[in-house]
Amino acid sequence: MSIDRFEMALPIPPWLRDHHFAGRAVLPLVEAIGLLAALIAKKFPEIDVTRLNNANFDKLLVLPEEDVLPVFIDLEWRDERQAYAALLTRKTGKISRLLYHAEMLFGGGIETAPEQSSNPPPDNSSAPRRAIAREKIYAELVPFGPSYRSLHGELYLQGDTASGTLIAPDLPLSSPALPHPFLLDGAMHAACVHGQSFCGFVPFPVGFSAMKVEKAGSLQQPGRAYHTHCRLLAAAKNELRYNVRVWGDGGIMNVAGLVMRDVSGGAIKPPAWMWKEKG
Repeated sequence: MSIDRFEMALPIPPWLRDHHFAGRAVLPLVEAIGLLAALIAKKFPEIDVTRLNNANFDKLLVLPEEDVLPVFIDLEWRDERQAYAALLTRKTGKISRLLYHAEMLFGGGIETAPEQSSNPPPDNSSAPRRAIAREKIYAELVPFGPSYRSLHGELYLQGDTASGTLIAPDLPLSSPALPHPFLLDGAMHAACVHGQSFCGFVPFPVGFSAMKVEKAGSLQQPGRAYHTHCRLLAAAKNELRYNVRVWGDGGIMNVAGLVMRDVSGGAIKPPAWMWKEKG
Protein backbone atom coordinates (compact mmCIF):
# COMPACT_ATOMS: atom_id res chain seq x y z
CA MET A 1 0.00 0.00 0.00
CA SER A 2 1.09 3.59 -0.58
CA ILE A 3 1.57 6.05 2.24
CA ASP A 4 -1.58 7.88 3.30
CA ARG A 5 -0.59 11.46 4.17
CA PHE A 6 -2.96 13.95 5.73
CA GLU A 7 -2.77 17.22 7.63
CA MET A 8 -4.19 17.85 11.08
CA ALA A 9 -4.14 20.54 13.76
CA LEU A 10 -2.37 19.19 16.82
CA PRO A 11 -3.72 20.78 20.05
CA ILE A 12 -1.07 22.05 22.46
CA PRO A 13 -2.42 21.92 26.02
CA PRO A 14 -0.66 24.13 28.58
CA TRP A 15 1.19 21.31 30.33
CA LEU A 16 3.16 20.44 27.20
CA ARG A 17 5.07 23.68 27.66
CA ASP A 18 6.61 22.26 30.84
CA HIS A 19 8.64 19.96 28.58
CA HIS A 20 11.51 22.03 27.21
CA PHE A 21 15.07 21.81 26.02
CA ALA A 22 17.58 24.67 25.78
CA GLY A 23 14.85 27.16 26.68
CA ARG A 24 12.39 25.99 24.02
CA ALA A 25 9.23 23.97 24.59
CA VAL A 26 9.48 20.77 22.55
CA LEU A 27 7.00 17.97 21.93
CA PRO A 28 7.81 14.98 24.16
CA LEU A 29 8.52 11.87 22.12
CA VAL A 30 6.03 9.99 24.31
CA GLU A 31 3.28 12.30 23.06
CA ALA A 32 4.30 11.60 19.46
CA ILE A 33 4.14 7.87 20.19
CA GLY A 34 0.69 8.20 21.74
CA LEU A 35 -0.67 10.32 18.91
CA LEU A 36 0.56 7.94 16.22
CA ALA A 37 -0.57 4.88 18.17
CA ALA A 38 -4.10 6.28 18.44
CA LEU A 39 -4.22 7.00 14.70
CA ILE A 40 -2.87 3.56 13.78
CA ALA A 41 -5.37 1.86 16.11
CA LYS A 42 -8.21 3.75 14.42
CA LYS A 43 -7.11 3.12 10.82
CA PHE A 44 -5.65 -0.38 11.26
CA PRO A 45 -7.38 -1.92 14.32
CA GLU A 46 -5.76 -5.31 13.67
CA ILE A 47 -2.28 -3.90 14.38
CA ASP A 48 -0.97 -4.37 17.92
CA VAL A 49 0.13 -0.88 18.96
CA THR A 50 1.65 -2.16 22.22
CA ARG A 51 4.58 -3.41 20.10
CA LEU A 52 6.86 -0.79 18.54
CA ASN A 53 10.05 -1.07 16.52
CA ASN A 54 12.63 1.20 14.91
CA ALA A 55 11.43 4.42 16.55
CA ASN A 56 13.36 7.54 15.50
CA PHE A 57 13.03 11.08 16.84
CA ASP A 58 16.07 12.73 15.33
CA LYS A 59 14.65 16.24 14.92
CA LEU A 60 13.08 18.09 17.85
CA LEU A 61 9.62 19.54 17.26
CA VAL A 62 9.65 23.01 18.79
CA LEU A 63 6.19 24.09 19.92
CA PRO A 64 4.84 27.44 18.66
CA GLU A 65 3.25 30.08 20.87
CA GLU A 66 -0.17 29.25 19.40
CA ASP A 67 -2.34 26.58 21.01
CA VAL A 68 -2.45 24.42 17.87
CA LEU A 69 0.29 23.14 15.60
CA PRO A 70 -0.31 22.14 11.95
CA VAL A 71 1.30 18.77 11.35
CA PHE A 72 1.32 16.07 8.71
CA ILE A 73 0.77 12.40 9.46
CA ASP A 74 1.99 9.51 7.33
CA LEU A 75 0.36 6.09 7.79
CA GLU A 76 1.22 2.99 5.77
CA TRP A 77 0.07 -0.61 5.97
CA ARG A 78 3.15 -2.83 5.67
CA ASP A 79 1.68 -6.31 6.14
CA GLU A 80 -0.77 -8.17 8.36
CA ARG A 81 1.38 -7.49 11.42
CA GLN A 82 3.02 -4.09 10.90
CA ALA A 83 2.14 -0.51 10.03
CA TYR A 84 4.38 2.55 9.62
CA ALA A 85 3.59 5.97 11.08
CA ALA A 86 5.36 9.33 10.98
CA LEU A 87 4.85 12.86 12.30
CA LEU A 88 6.02 15.74 10.09
CA THR A 89 5.88 19.53 9.94
CA ARG A 90 6.43 21.93 7.06
CA LYS A 91 9.38 24.31 7.19
CA THR A 92 8.68 27.42 5.19
CA GLY A 93 11.21 29.82 3.68
CA LYS A 94 12.87 30.23 0.32
CA ILE A 95 12.39 26.51 -0.12
CA SER A 96 9.46 24.80 1.61
CA ARG A 97 10.14 21.28 2.82
CA LEU A 98 8.77 18.65 5.18
CA LEU A 99 10.66 17.70 8.34
CA TYR A 100 10.32 14.26 9.91
CA HIS A 101 10.10 14.47 13.72
CA ALA A 102 8.97 10.94 14.59
CA GLU A 103 8.93 7.66 12.66
CA MET A 104 8.16 4.15 13.91
CA LEU A 105 6.72 0.74 13.12
CA PHE A 106 3.76 -0.57 15.10
CA GLY A 107 3.08 -4.27 15.39
CA GLY A 108 4.84 -7.54 16.03
CA GLY A 109 6.84 -8.03 12.85
CA ILE A 110 10.24 -7.67 14.53
CA GLU A 111 11.16 -9.69 17.59
CA THR A 112 12.19 -7.62 20.58
CA ALA A 113 15.83 -7.72 21.65
CA PRO A 114 16.79 -10.22 24.36
CA GLU A 115 17.98 -7.37 26.60
CA GLN A 116 14.48 -5.99 26.96
CA SER A 117 13.09 -9.09 28.63
CA SER A 118 11.63 -8.85 32.11
CA ASN A 119 14.47 -10.89 33.63
CA PRO A 120 15.97 -9.48 36.86
CA PRO A 121 18.67 -6.86 36.25
CA PRO A 122 22.33 -7.78 36.73
CA ASP A 123 23.79 -7.63 40.23
CA ASN A 124 25.56 -4.31 40.82
CA SER A 125 25.60 -4.69 44.59
CA SER A 126 29.38 -4.26 44.81
CA ALA A 127 29.35 -0.91 42.98
CA PRO A 128 29.08 2.36 44.94
CA ARG A 129 25.48 3.51 45.32
CA ARG A 130 24.54 7.13 44.88
CA ALA A 131 21.16 8.72 45.67
CA ILE A 132 19.96 11.95 44.04
CA ALA A 133 16.82 13.65 45.32
CA ARG A 134 13.96 14.50 42.98
CA GLU A 135 14.22 18.19 43.88
CA LYS A 136 17.84 18.35 42.76
CA ILE A 137 17.13 16.41 39.57
CA TYR A 138 14.46 18.82 38.37
CA ALA A 139 16.27 21.92 39.57
CA GLU A 140 19.60 21.20 37.89
CA LEU A 141 19.71 18.03 35.78
CA VAL A 142 16.34 17.78 34.00
CA PRO A 143 14.94 21.31 34.40
CA PHE A 144 11.37 20.62 33.28
CA GLY A 145 8.25 22.35 34.56
CA PRO A 146 5.98 20.82 37.24
CA SER A 147 3.87 18.64 34.94
CA TYR A 148 6.84 16.58 33.76
CA ARG A 149 8.49 15.88 37.11
CA SER A 150 7.36 12.27 37.30
CA LEU A 151 10.39 10.92 39.18
CA HIS A 152 9.67 10.87 42.92
CA GLY A 153 11.70 10.32 46.06
CA GLU A 154 15.32 9.52 45.24
CA LEU A 155 16.91 8.14 42.09
CA TYR A 156 19.58 5.54 42.80
CA LEU A 157 22.64 5.24 40.56
CA GLN A 158 24.74 2.12 40.92
CA GLY A 159 27.27 0.96 38.38
CA ASP A 160 25.63 0.81 34.97
CA THR A 161 22.09 1.15 36.35
CA ALA A 162 19.61 3.72 37.61
CA SER A 163 16.43 2.88 39.51
CA GLY A 164 13.67 4.91 41.06
CA THR A 165 9.96 5.59 41.53
CA LEU A 166 7.57 7.17 39.03
CA ILE A 167 4.21 8.85 39.67
CA ALA A 168 2.14 10.15 36.75
CA PRO A 169 0.03 13.32 37.09
CA ASP A 170 -3.73 13.30 36.56
CA LEU A 171 -3.57 14.37 32.91
CA PRO A 172 -5.10 12.78 29.81
CA LEU A 173 -3.64 9.70 28.14
CA SER A 174 -2.20 10.05 24.65
CA SER A 175 -3.49 6.60 23.70
CA PRO A 176 -5.80 4.31 25.71
CA ALA A 177 -3.83 1.30 24.45
CA LEU A 178 -0.51 2.44 25.97
CA PRO A 179 0.79 3.24 29.47
CA HIS A 180 0.53 6.75 30.85
CA PRO A 181 3.02 8.74 28.73
CA PHE A 182 4.58 10.45 31.75
CA LEU A 183 5.90 7.09 32.99
CA LEU A 184 8.17 6.46 30.03
CA ASP A 185 9.09 10.14 30.00
CA GLY A 186 10.17 9.89 33.63
CA ALA A 187 12.11 6.68 32.98
CA MET A 188 14.07 8.55 30.35
CA HIS A 189 14.80 11.25 32.94
CA ALA A 190 16.43 8.50 34.99
CA ALA A 191 18.58 7.49 32.02
CA CYS A 192 19.45 11.14 31.40
CA VAL A 193 20.61 11.61 34.99
CA HIS A 194 22.63 8.39 34.91
CA GLY A 195 24.31 9.50 31.70
CA GLN A 196 25.20 12.91 33.09
CA SER A 197 27.09 11.28 35.93
CA PHE A 198 29.92 10.26 33.59
CA CYS A 199 29.44 11.22 29.94
CA GLY A 200 30.19 14.97 29.96
CA PHE A 201 27.02 15.99 28.09
CA VAL A 202 23.27 16.08 28.73
CA PRO A 203 21.83 13.07 26.84
CA PHE A 204 18.44 13.53 25.17
CA PRO A 205 16.36 10.60 23.84
CA VAL A 206 16.29 10.34 20.04
CA GLY A 207 14.98 6.82 19.41
CA PHE A 208 14.83 3.19 20.43
CA SER A 209 15.01 -0.26 18.86
CA ALA A 210 11.86 -1.83 20.30
CA MET A 211 9.14 -1.40 22.88
CA LYS A 212 6.85 -4.05 24.33
CA VAL A 213 3.99 -3.47 26.77
CA GLU A 214 2.07 -6.03 28.80
CA LYS A 215 -1.17 -5.03 30.57
CA ALA A 216 -1.02 -1.37 29.60
CA GLY A 217 -4.15 -0.60 31.64
CA SER A 218 -2.22 -1.38 34.82
CA LEU A 219 0.29 1.36 33.89
CA GLN A 220 -2.21 4.18 33.45
CA GLN A 221 -3.14 5.18 37.00
CA PRO A 222 -2.26 8.76 38.01
CA GLY A 223 -0.97 9.10 41.55
CA ARG A 224 0.12 5.47 41.79
CA ALA A 225 3.79 4.65 42.44
CA TYR A 226 5.52 2.63 39.71
CA HIS A 227 9.08 1.39 39.43
CA THR A 228 11.69 2.10 36.78
CA HIS A 229 15.06 0.57 36.04
CA CYS A 230 17.56 1.66 33.38
CA ARG A 231 20.71 -0.21 32.34
CA LEU A 232 23.51 1.23 30.23
CA LEU A 233 24.34 -0.99 27.25
CA ALA A 234 26.94 1.07 25.38
CA ALA A 235 28.63 4.47 25.50
CA ALA A 236 30.24 6.40 22.65
CA LYS A 237 31.59 9.94 22.35
CA ASN A 238 28.22 11.65 21.86
CA GLU A 239 25.74 8.82 22.38
CA LEU A 240 24.55 6.40 25.04
CA ARG A 241 22.33 3.35 24.67
CA TYR A 242 20.07 1.99 27.43
CA ASN A 243 17.47 -0.63 28.14
CA VAL A 244 14.59 0.76 30.19
CA ARG A 245 11.84 -0.92 32.17
CA VAL A 246 8.73 0.42 33.93
CA TRP A 247 6.50 -1.88 35.97
CA GLY A 248 3.86 -2.05 38.66
CA ASP A 249 0.40 -3.40 39.45
CA GLY A 250 0.95 -6.32 37.06
CA GLY A 251 1.85 -4.20 34.06
CA ILE A 252 5.28 -3.94 32.46
CA MET A 253 6.83 -1.84 29.70
CA ASN A 254 10.25 -2.68 28.28
CA VAL A 255 12.18 -0.45 25.91
CA ALA A 256 15.24 -1.90 24.21
CA GLY A 257 18.09 0.14 22.79
CA LEU A 258 17.02 3.61 23.92
CA VAL A 259 19.41 6.03 22.21
CA MET A 260 20.39 9.09 24.25
CA ARG A 261 22.41 11.67 22.32
CA ASP A 262 24.10 15.03 22.74
CA VAL A 263 21.70 17.16 20.67
CA SER A 264 23.17 20.47 21.87
CA GLY A 265 26.50 19.99 20.15
CA GLY A 266 28.31 20.15 23.47
CA ALA A 267 26.75 23.47 24.48
CA ILE A 268 24.82 22.01 27.44
CA LYS A 269 26.90 20.19 30.03
CA PRO A 270 26.12 18.55 33.38
CA PRO A 271 26.67 20.70 36.49
CA ALA A 272 30.07 20.43 38.11
CA TRP A 273 28.78 18.56 41.19
CA MET A 274 27.83 15.60 39.03
CA TRP A 275 31.51 15.17 38.28
CA LYS A 276 32.91 16.07 41.68
CA GLU A 277 30.71 13.56 43.49
CA LYS A 278 30.80 10.69 40.97
CA GLY A 279 32.41 7.35 41.69
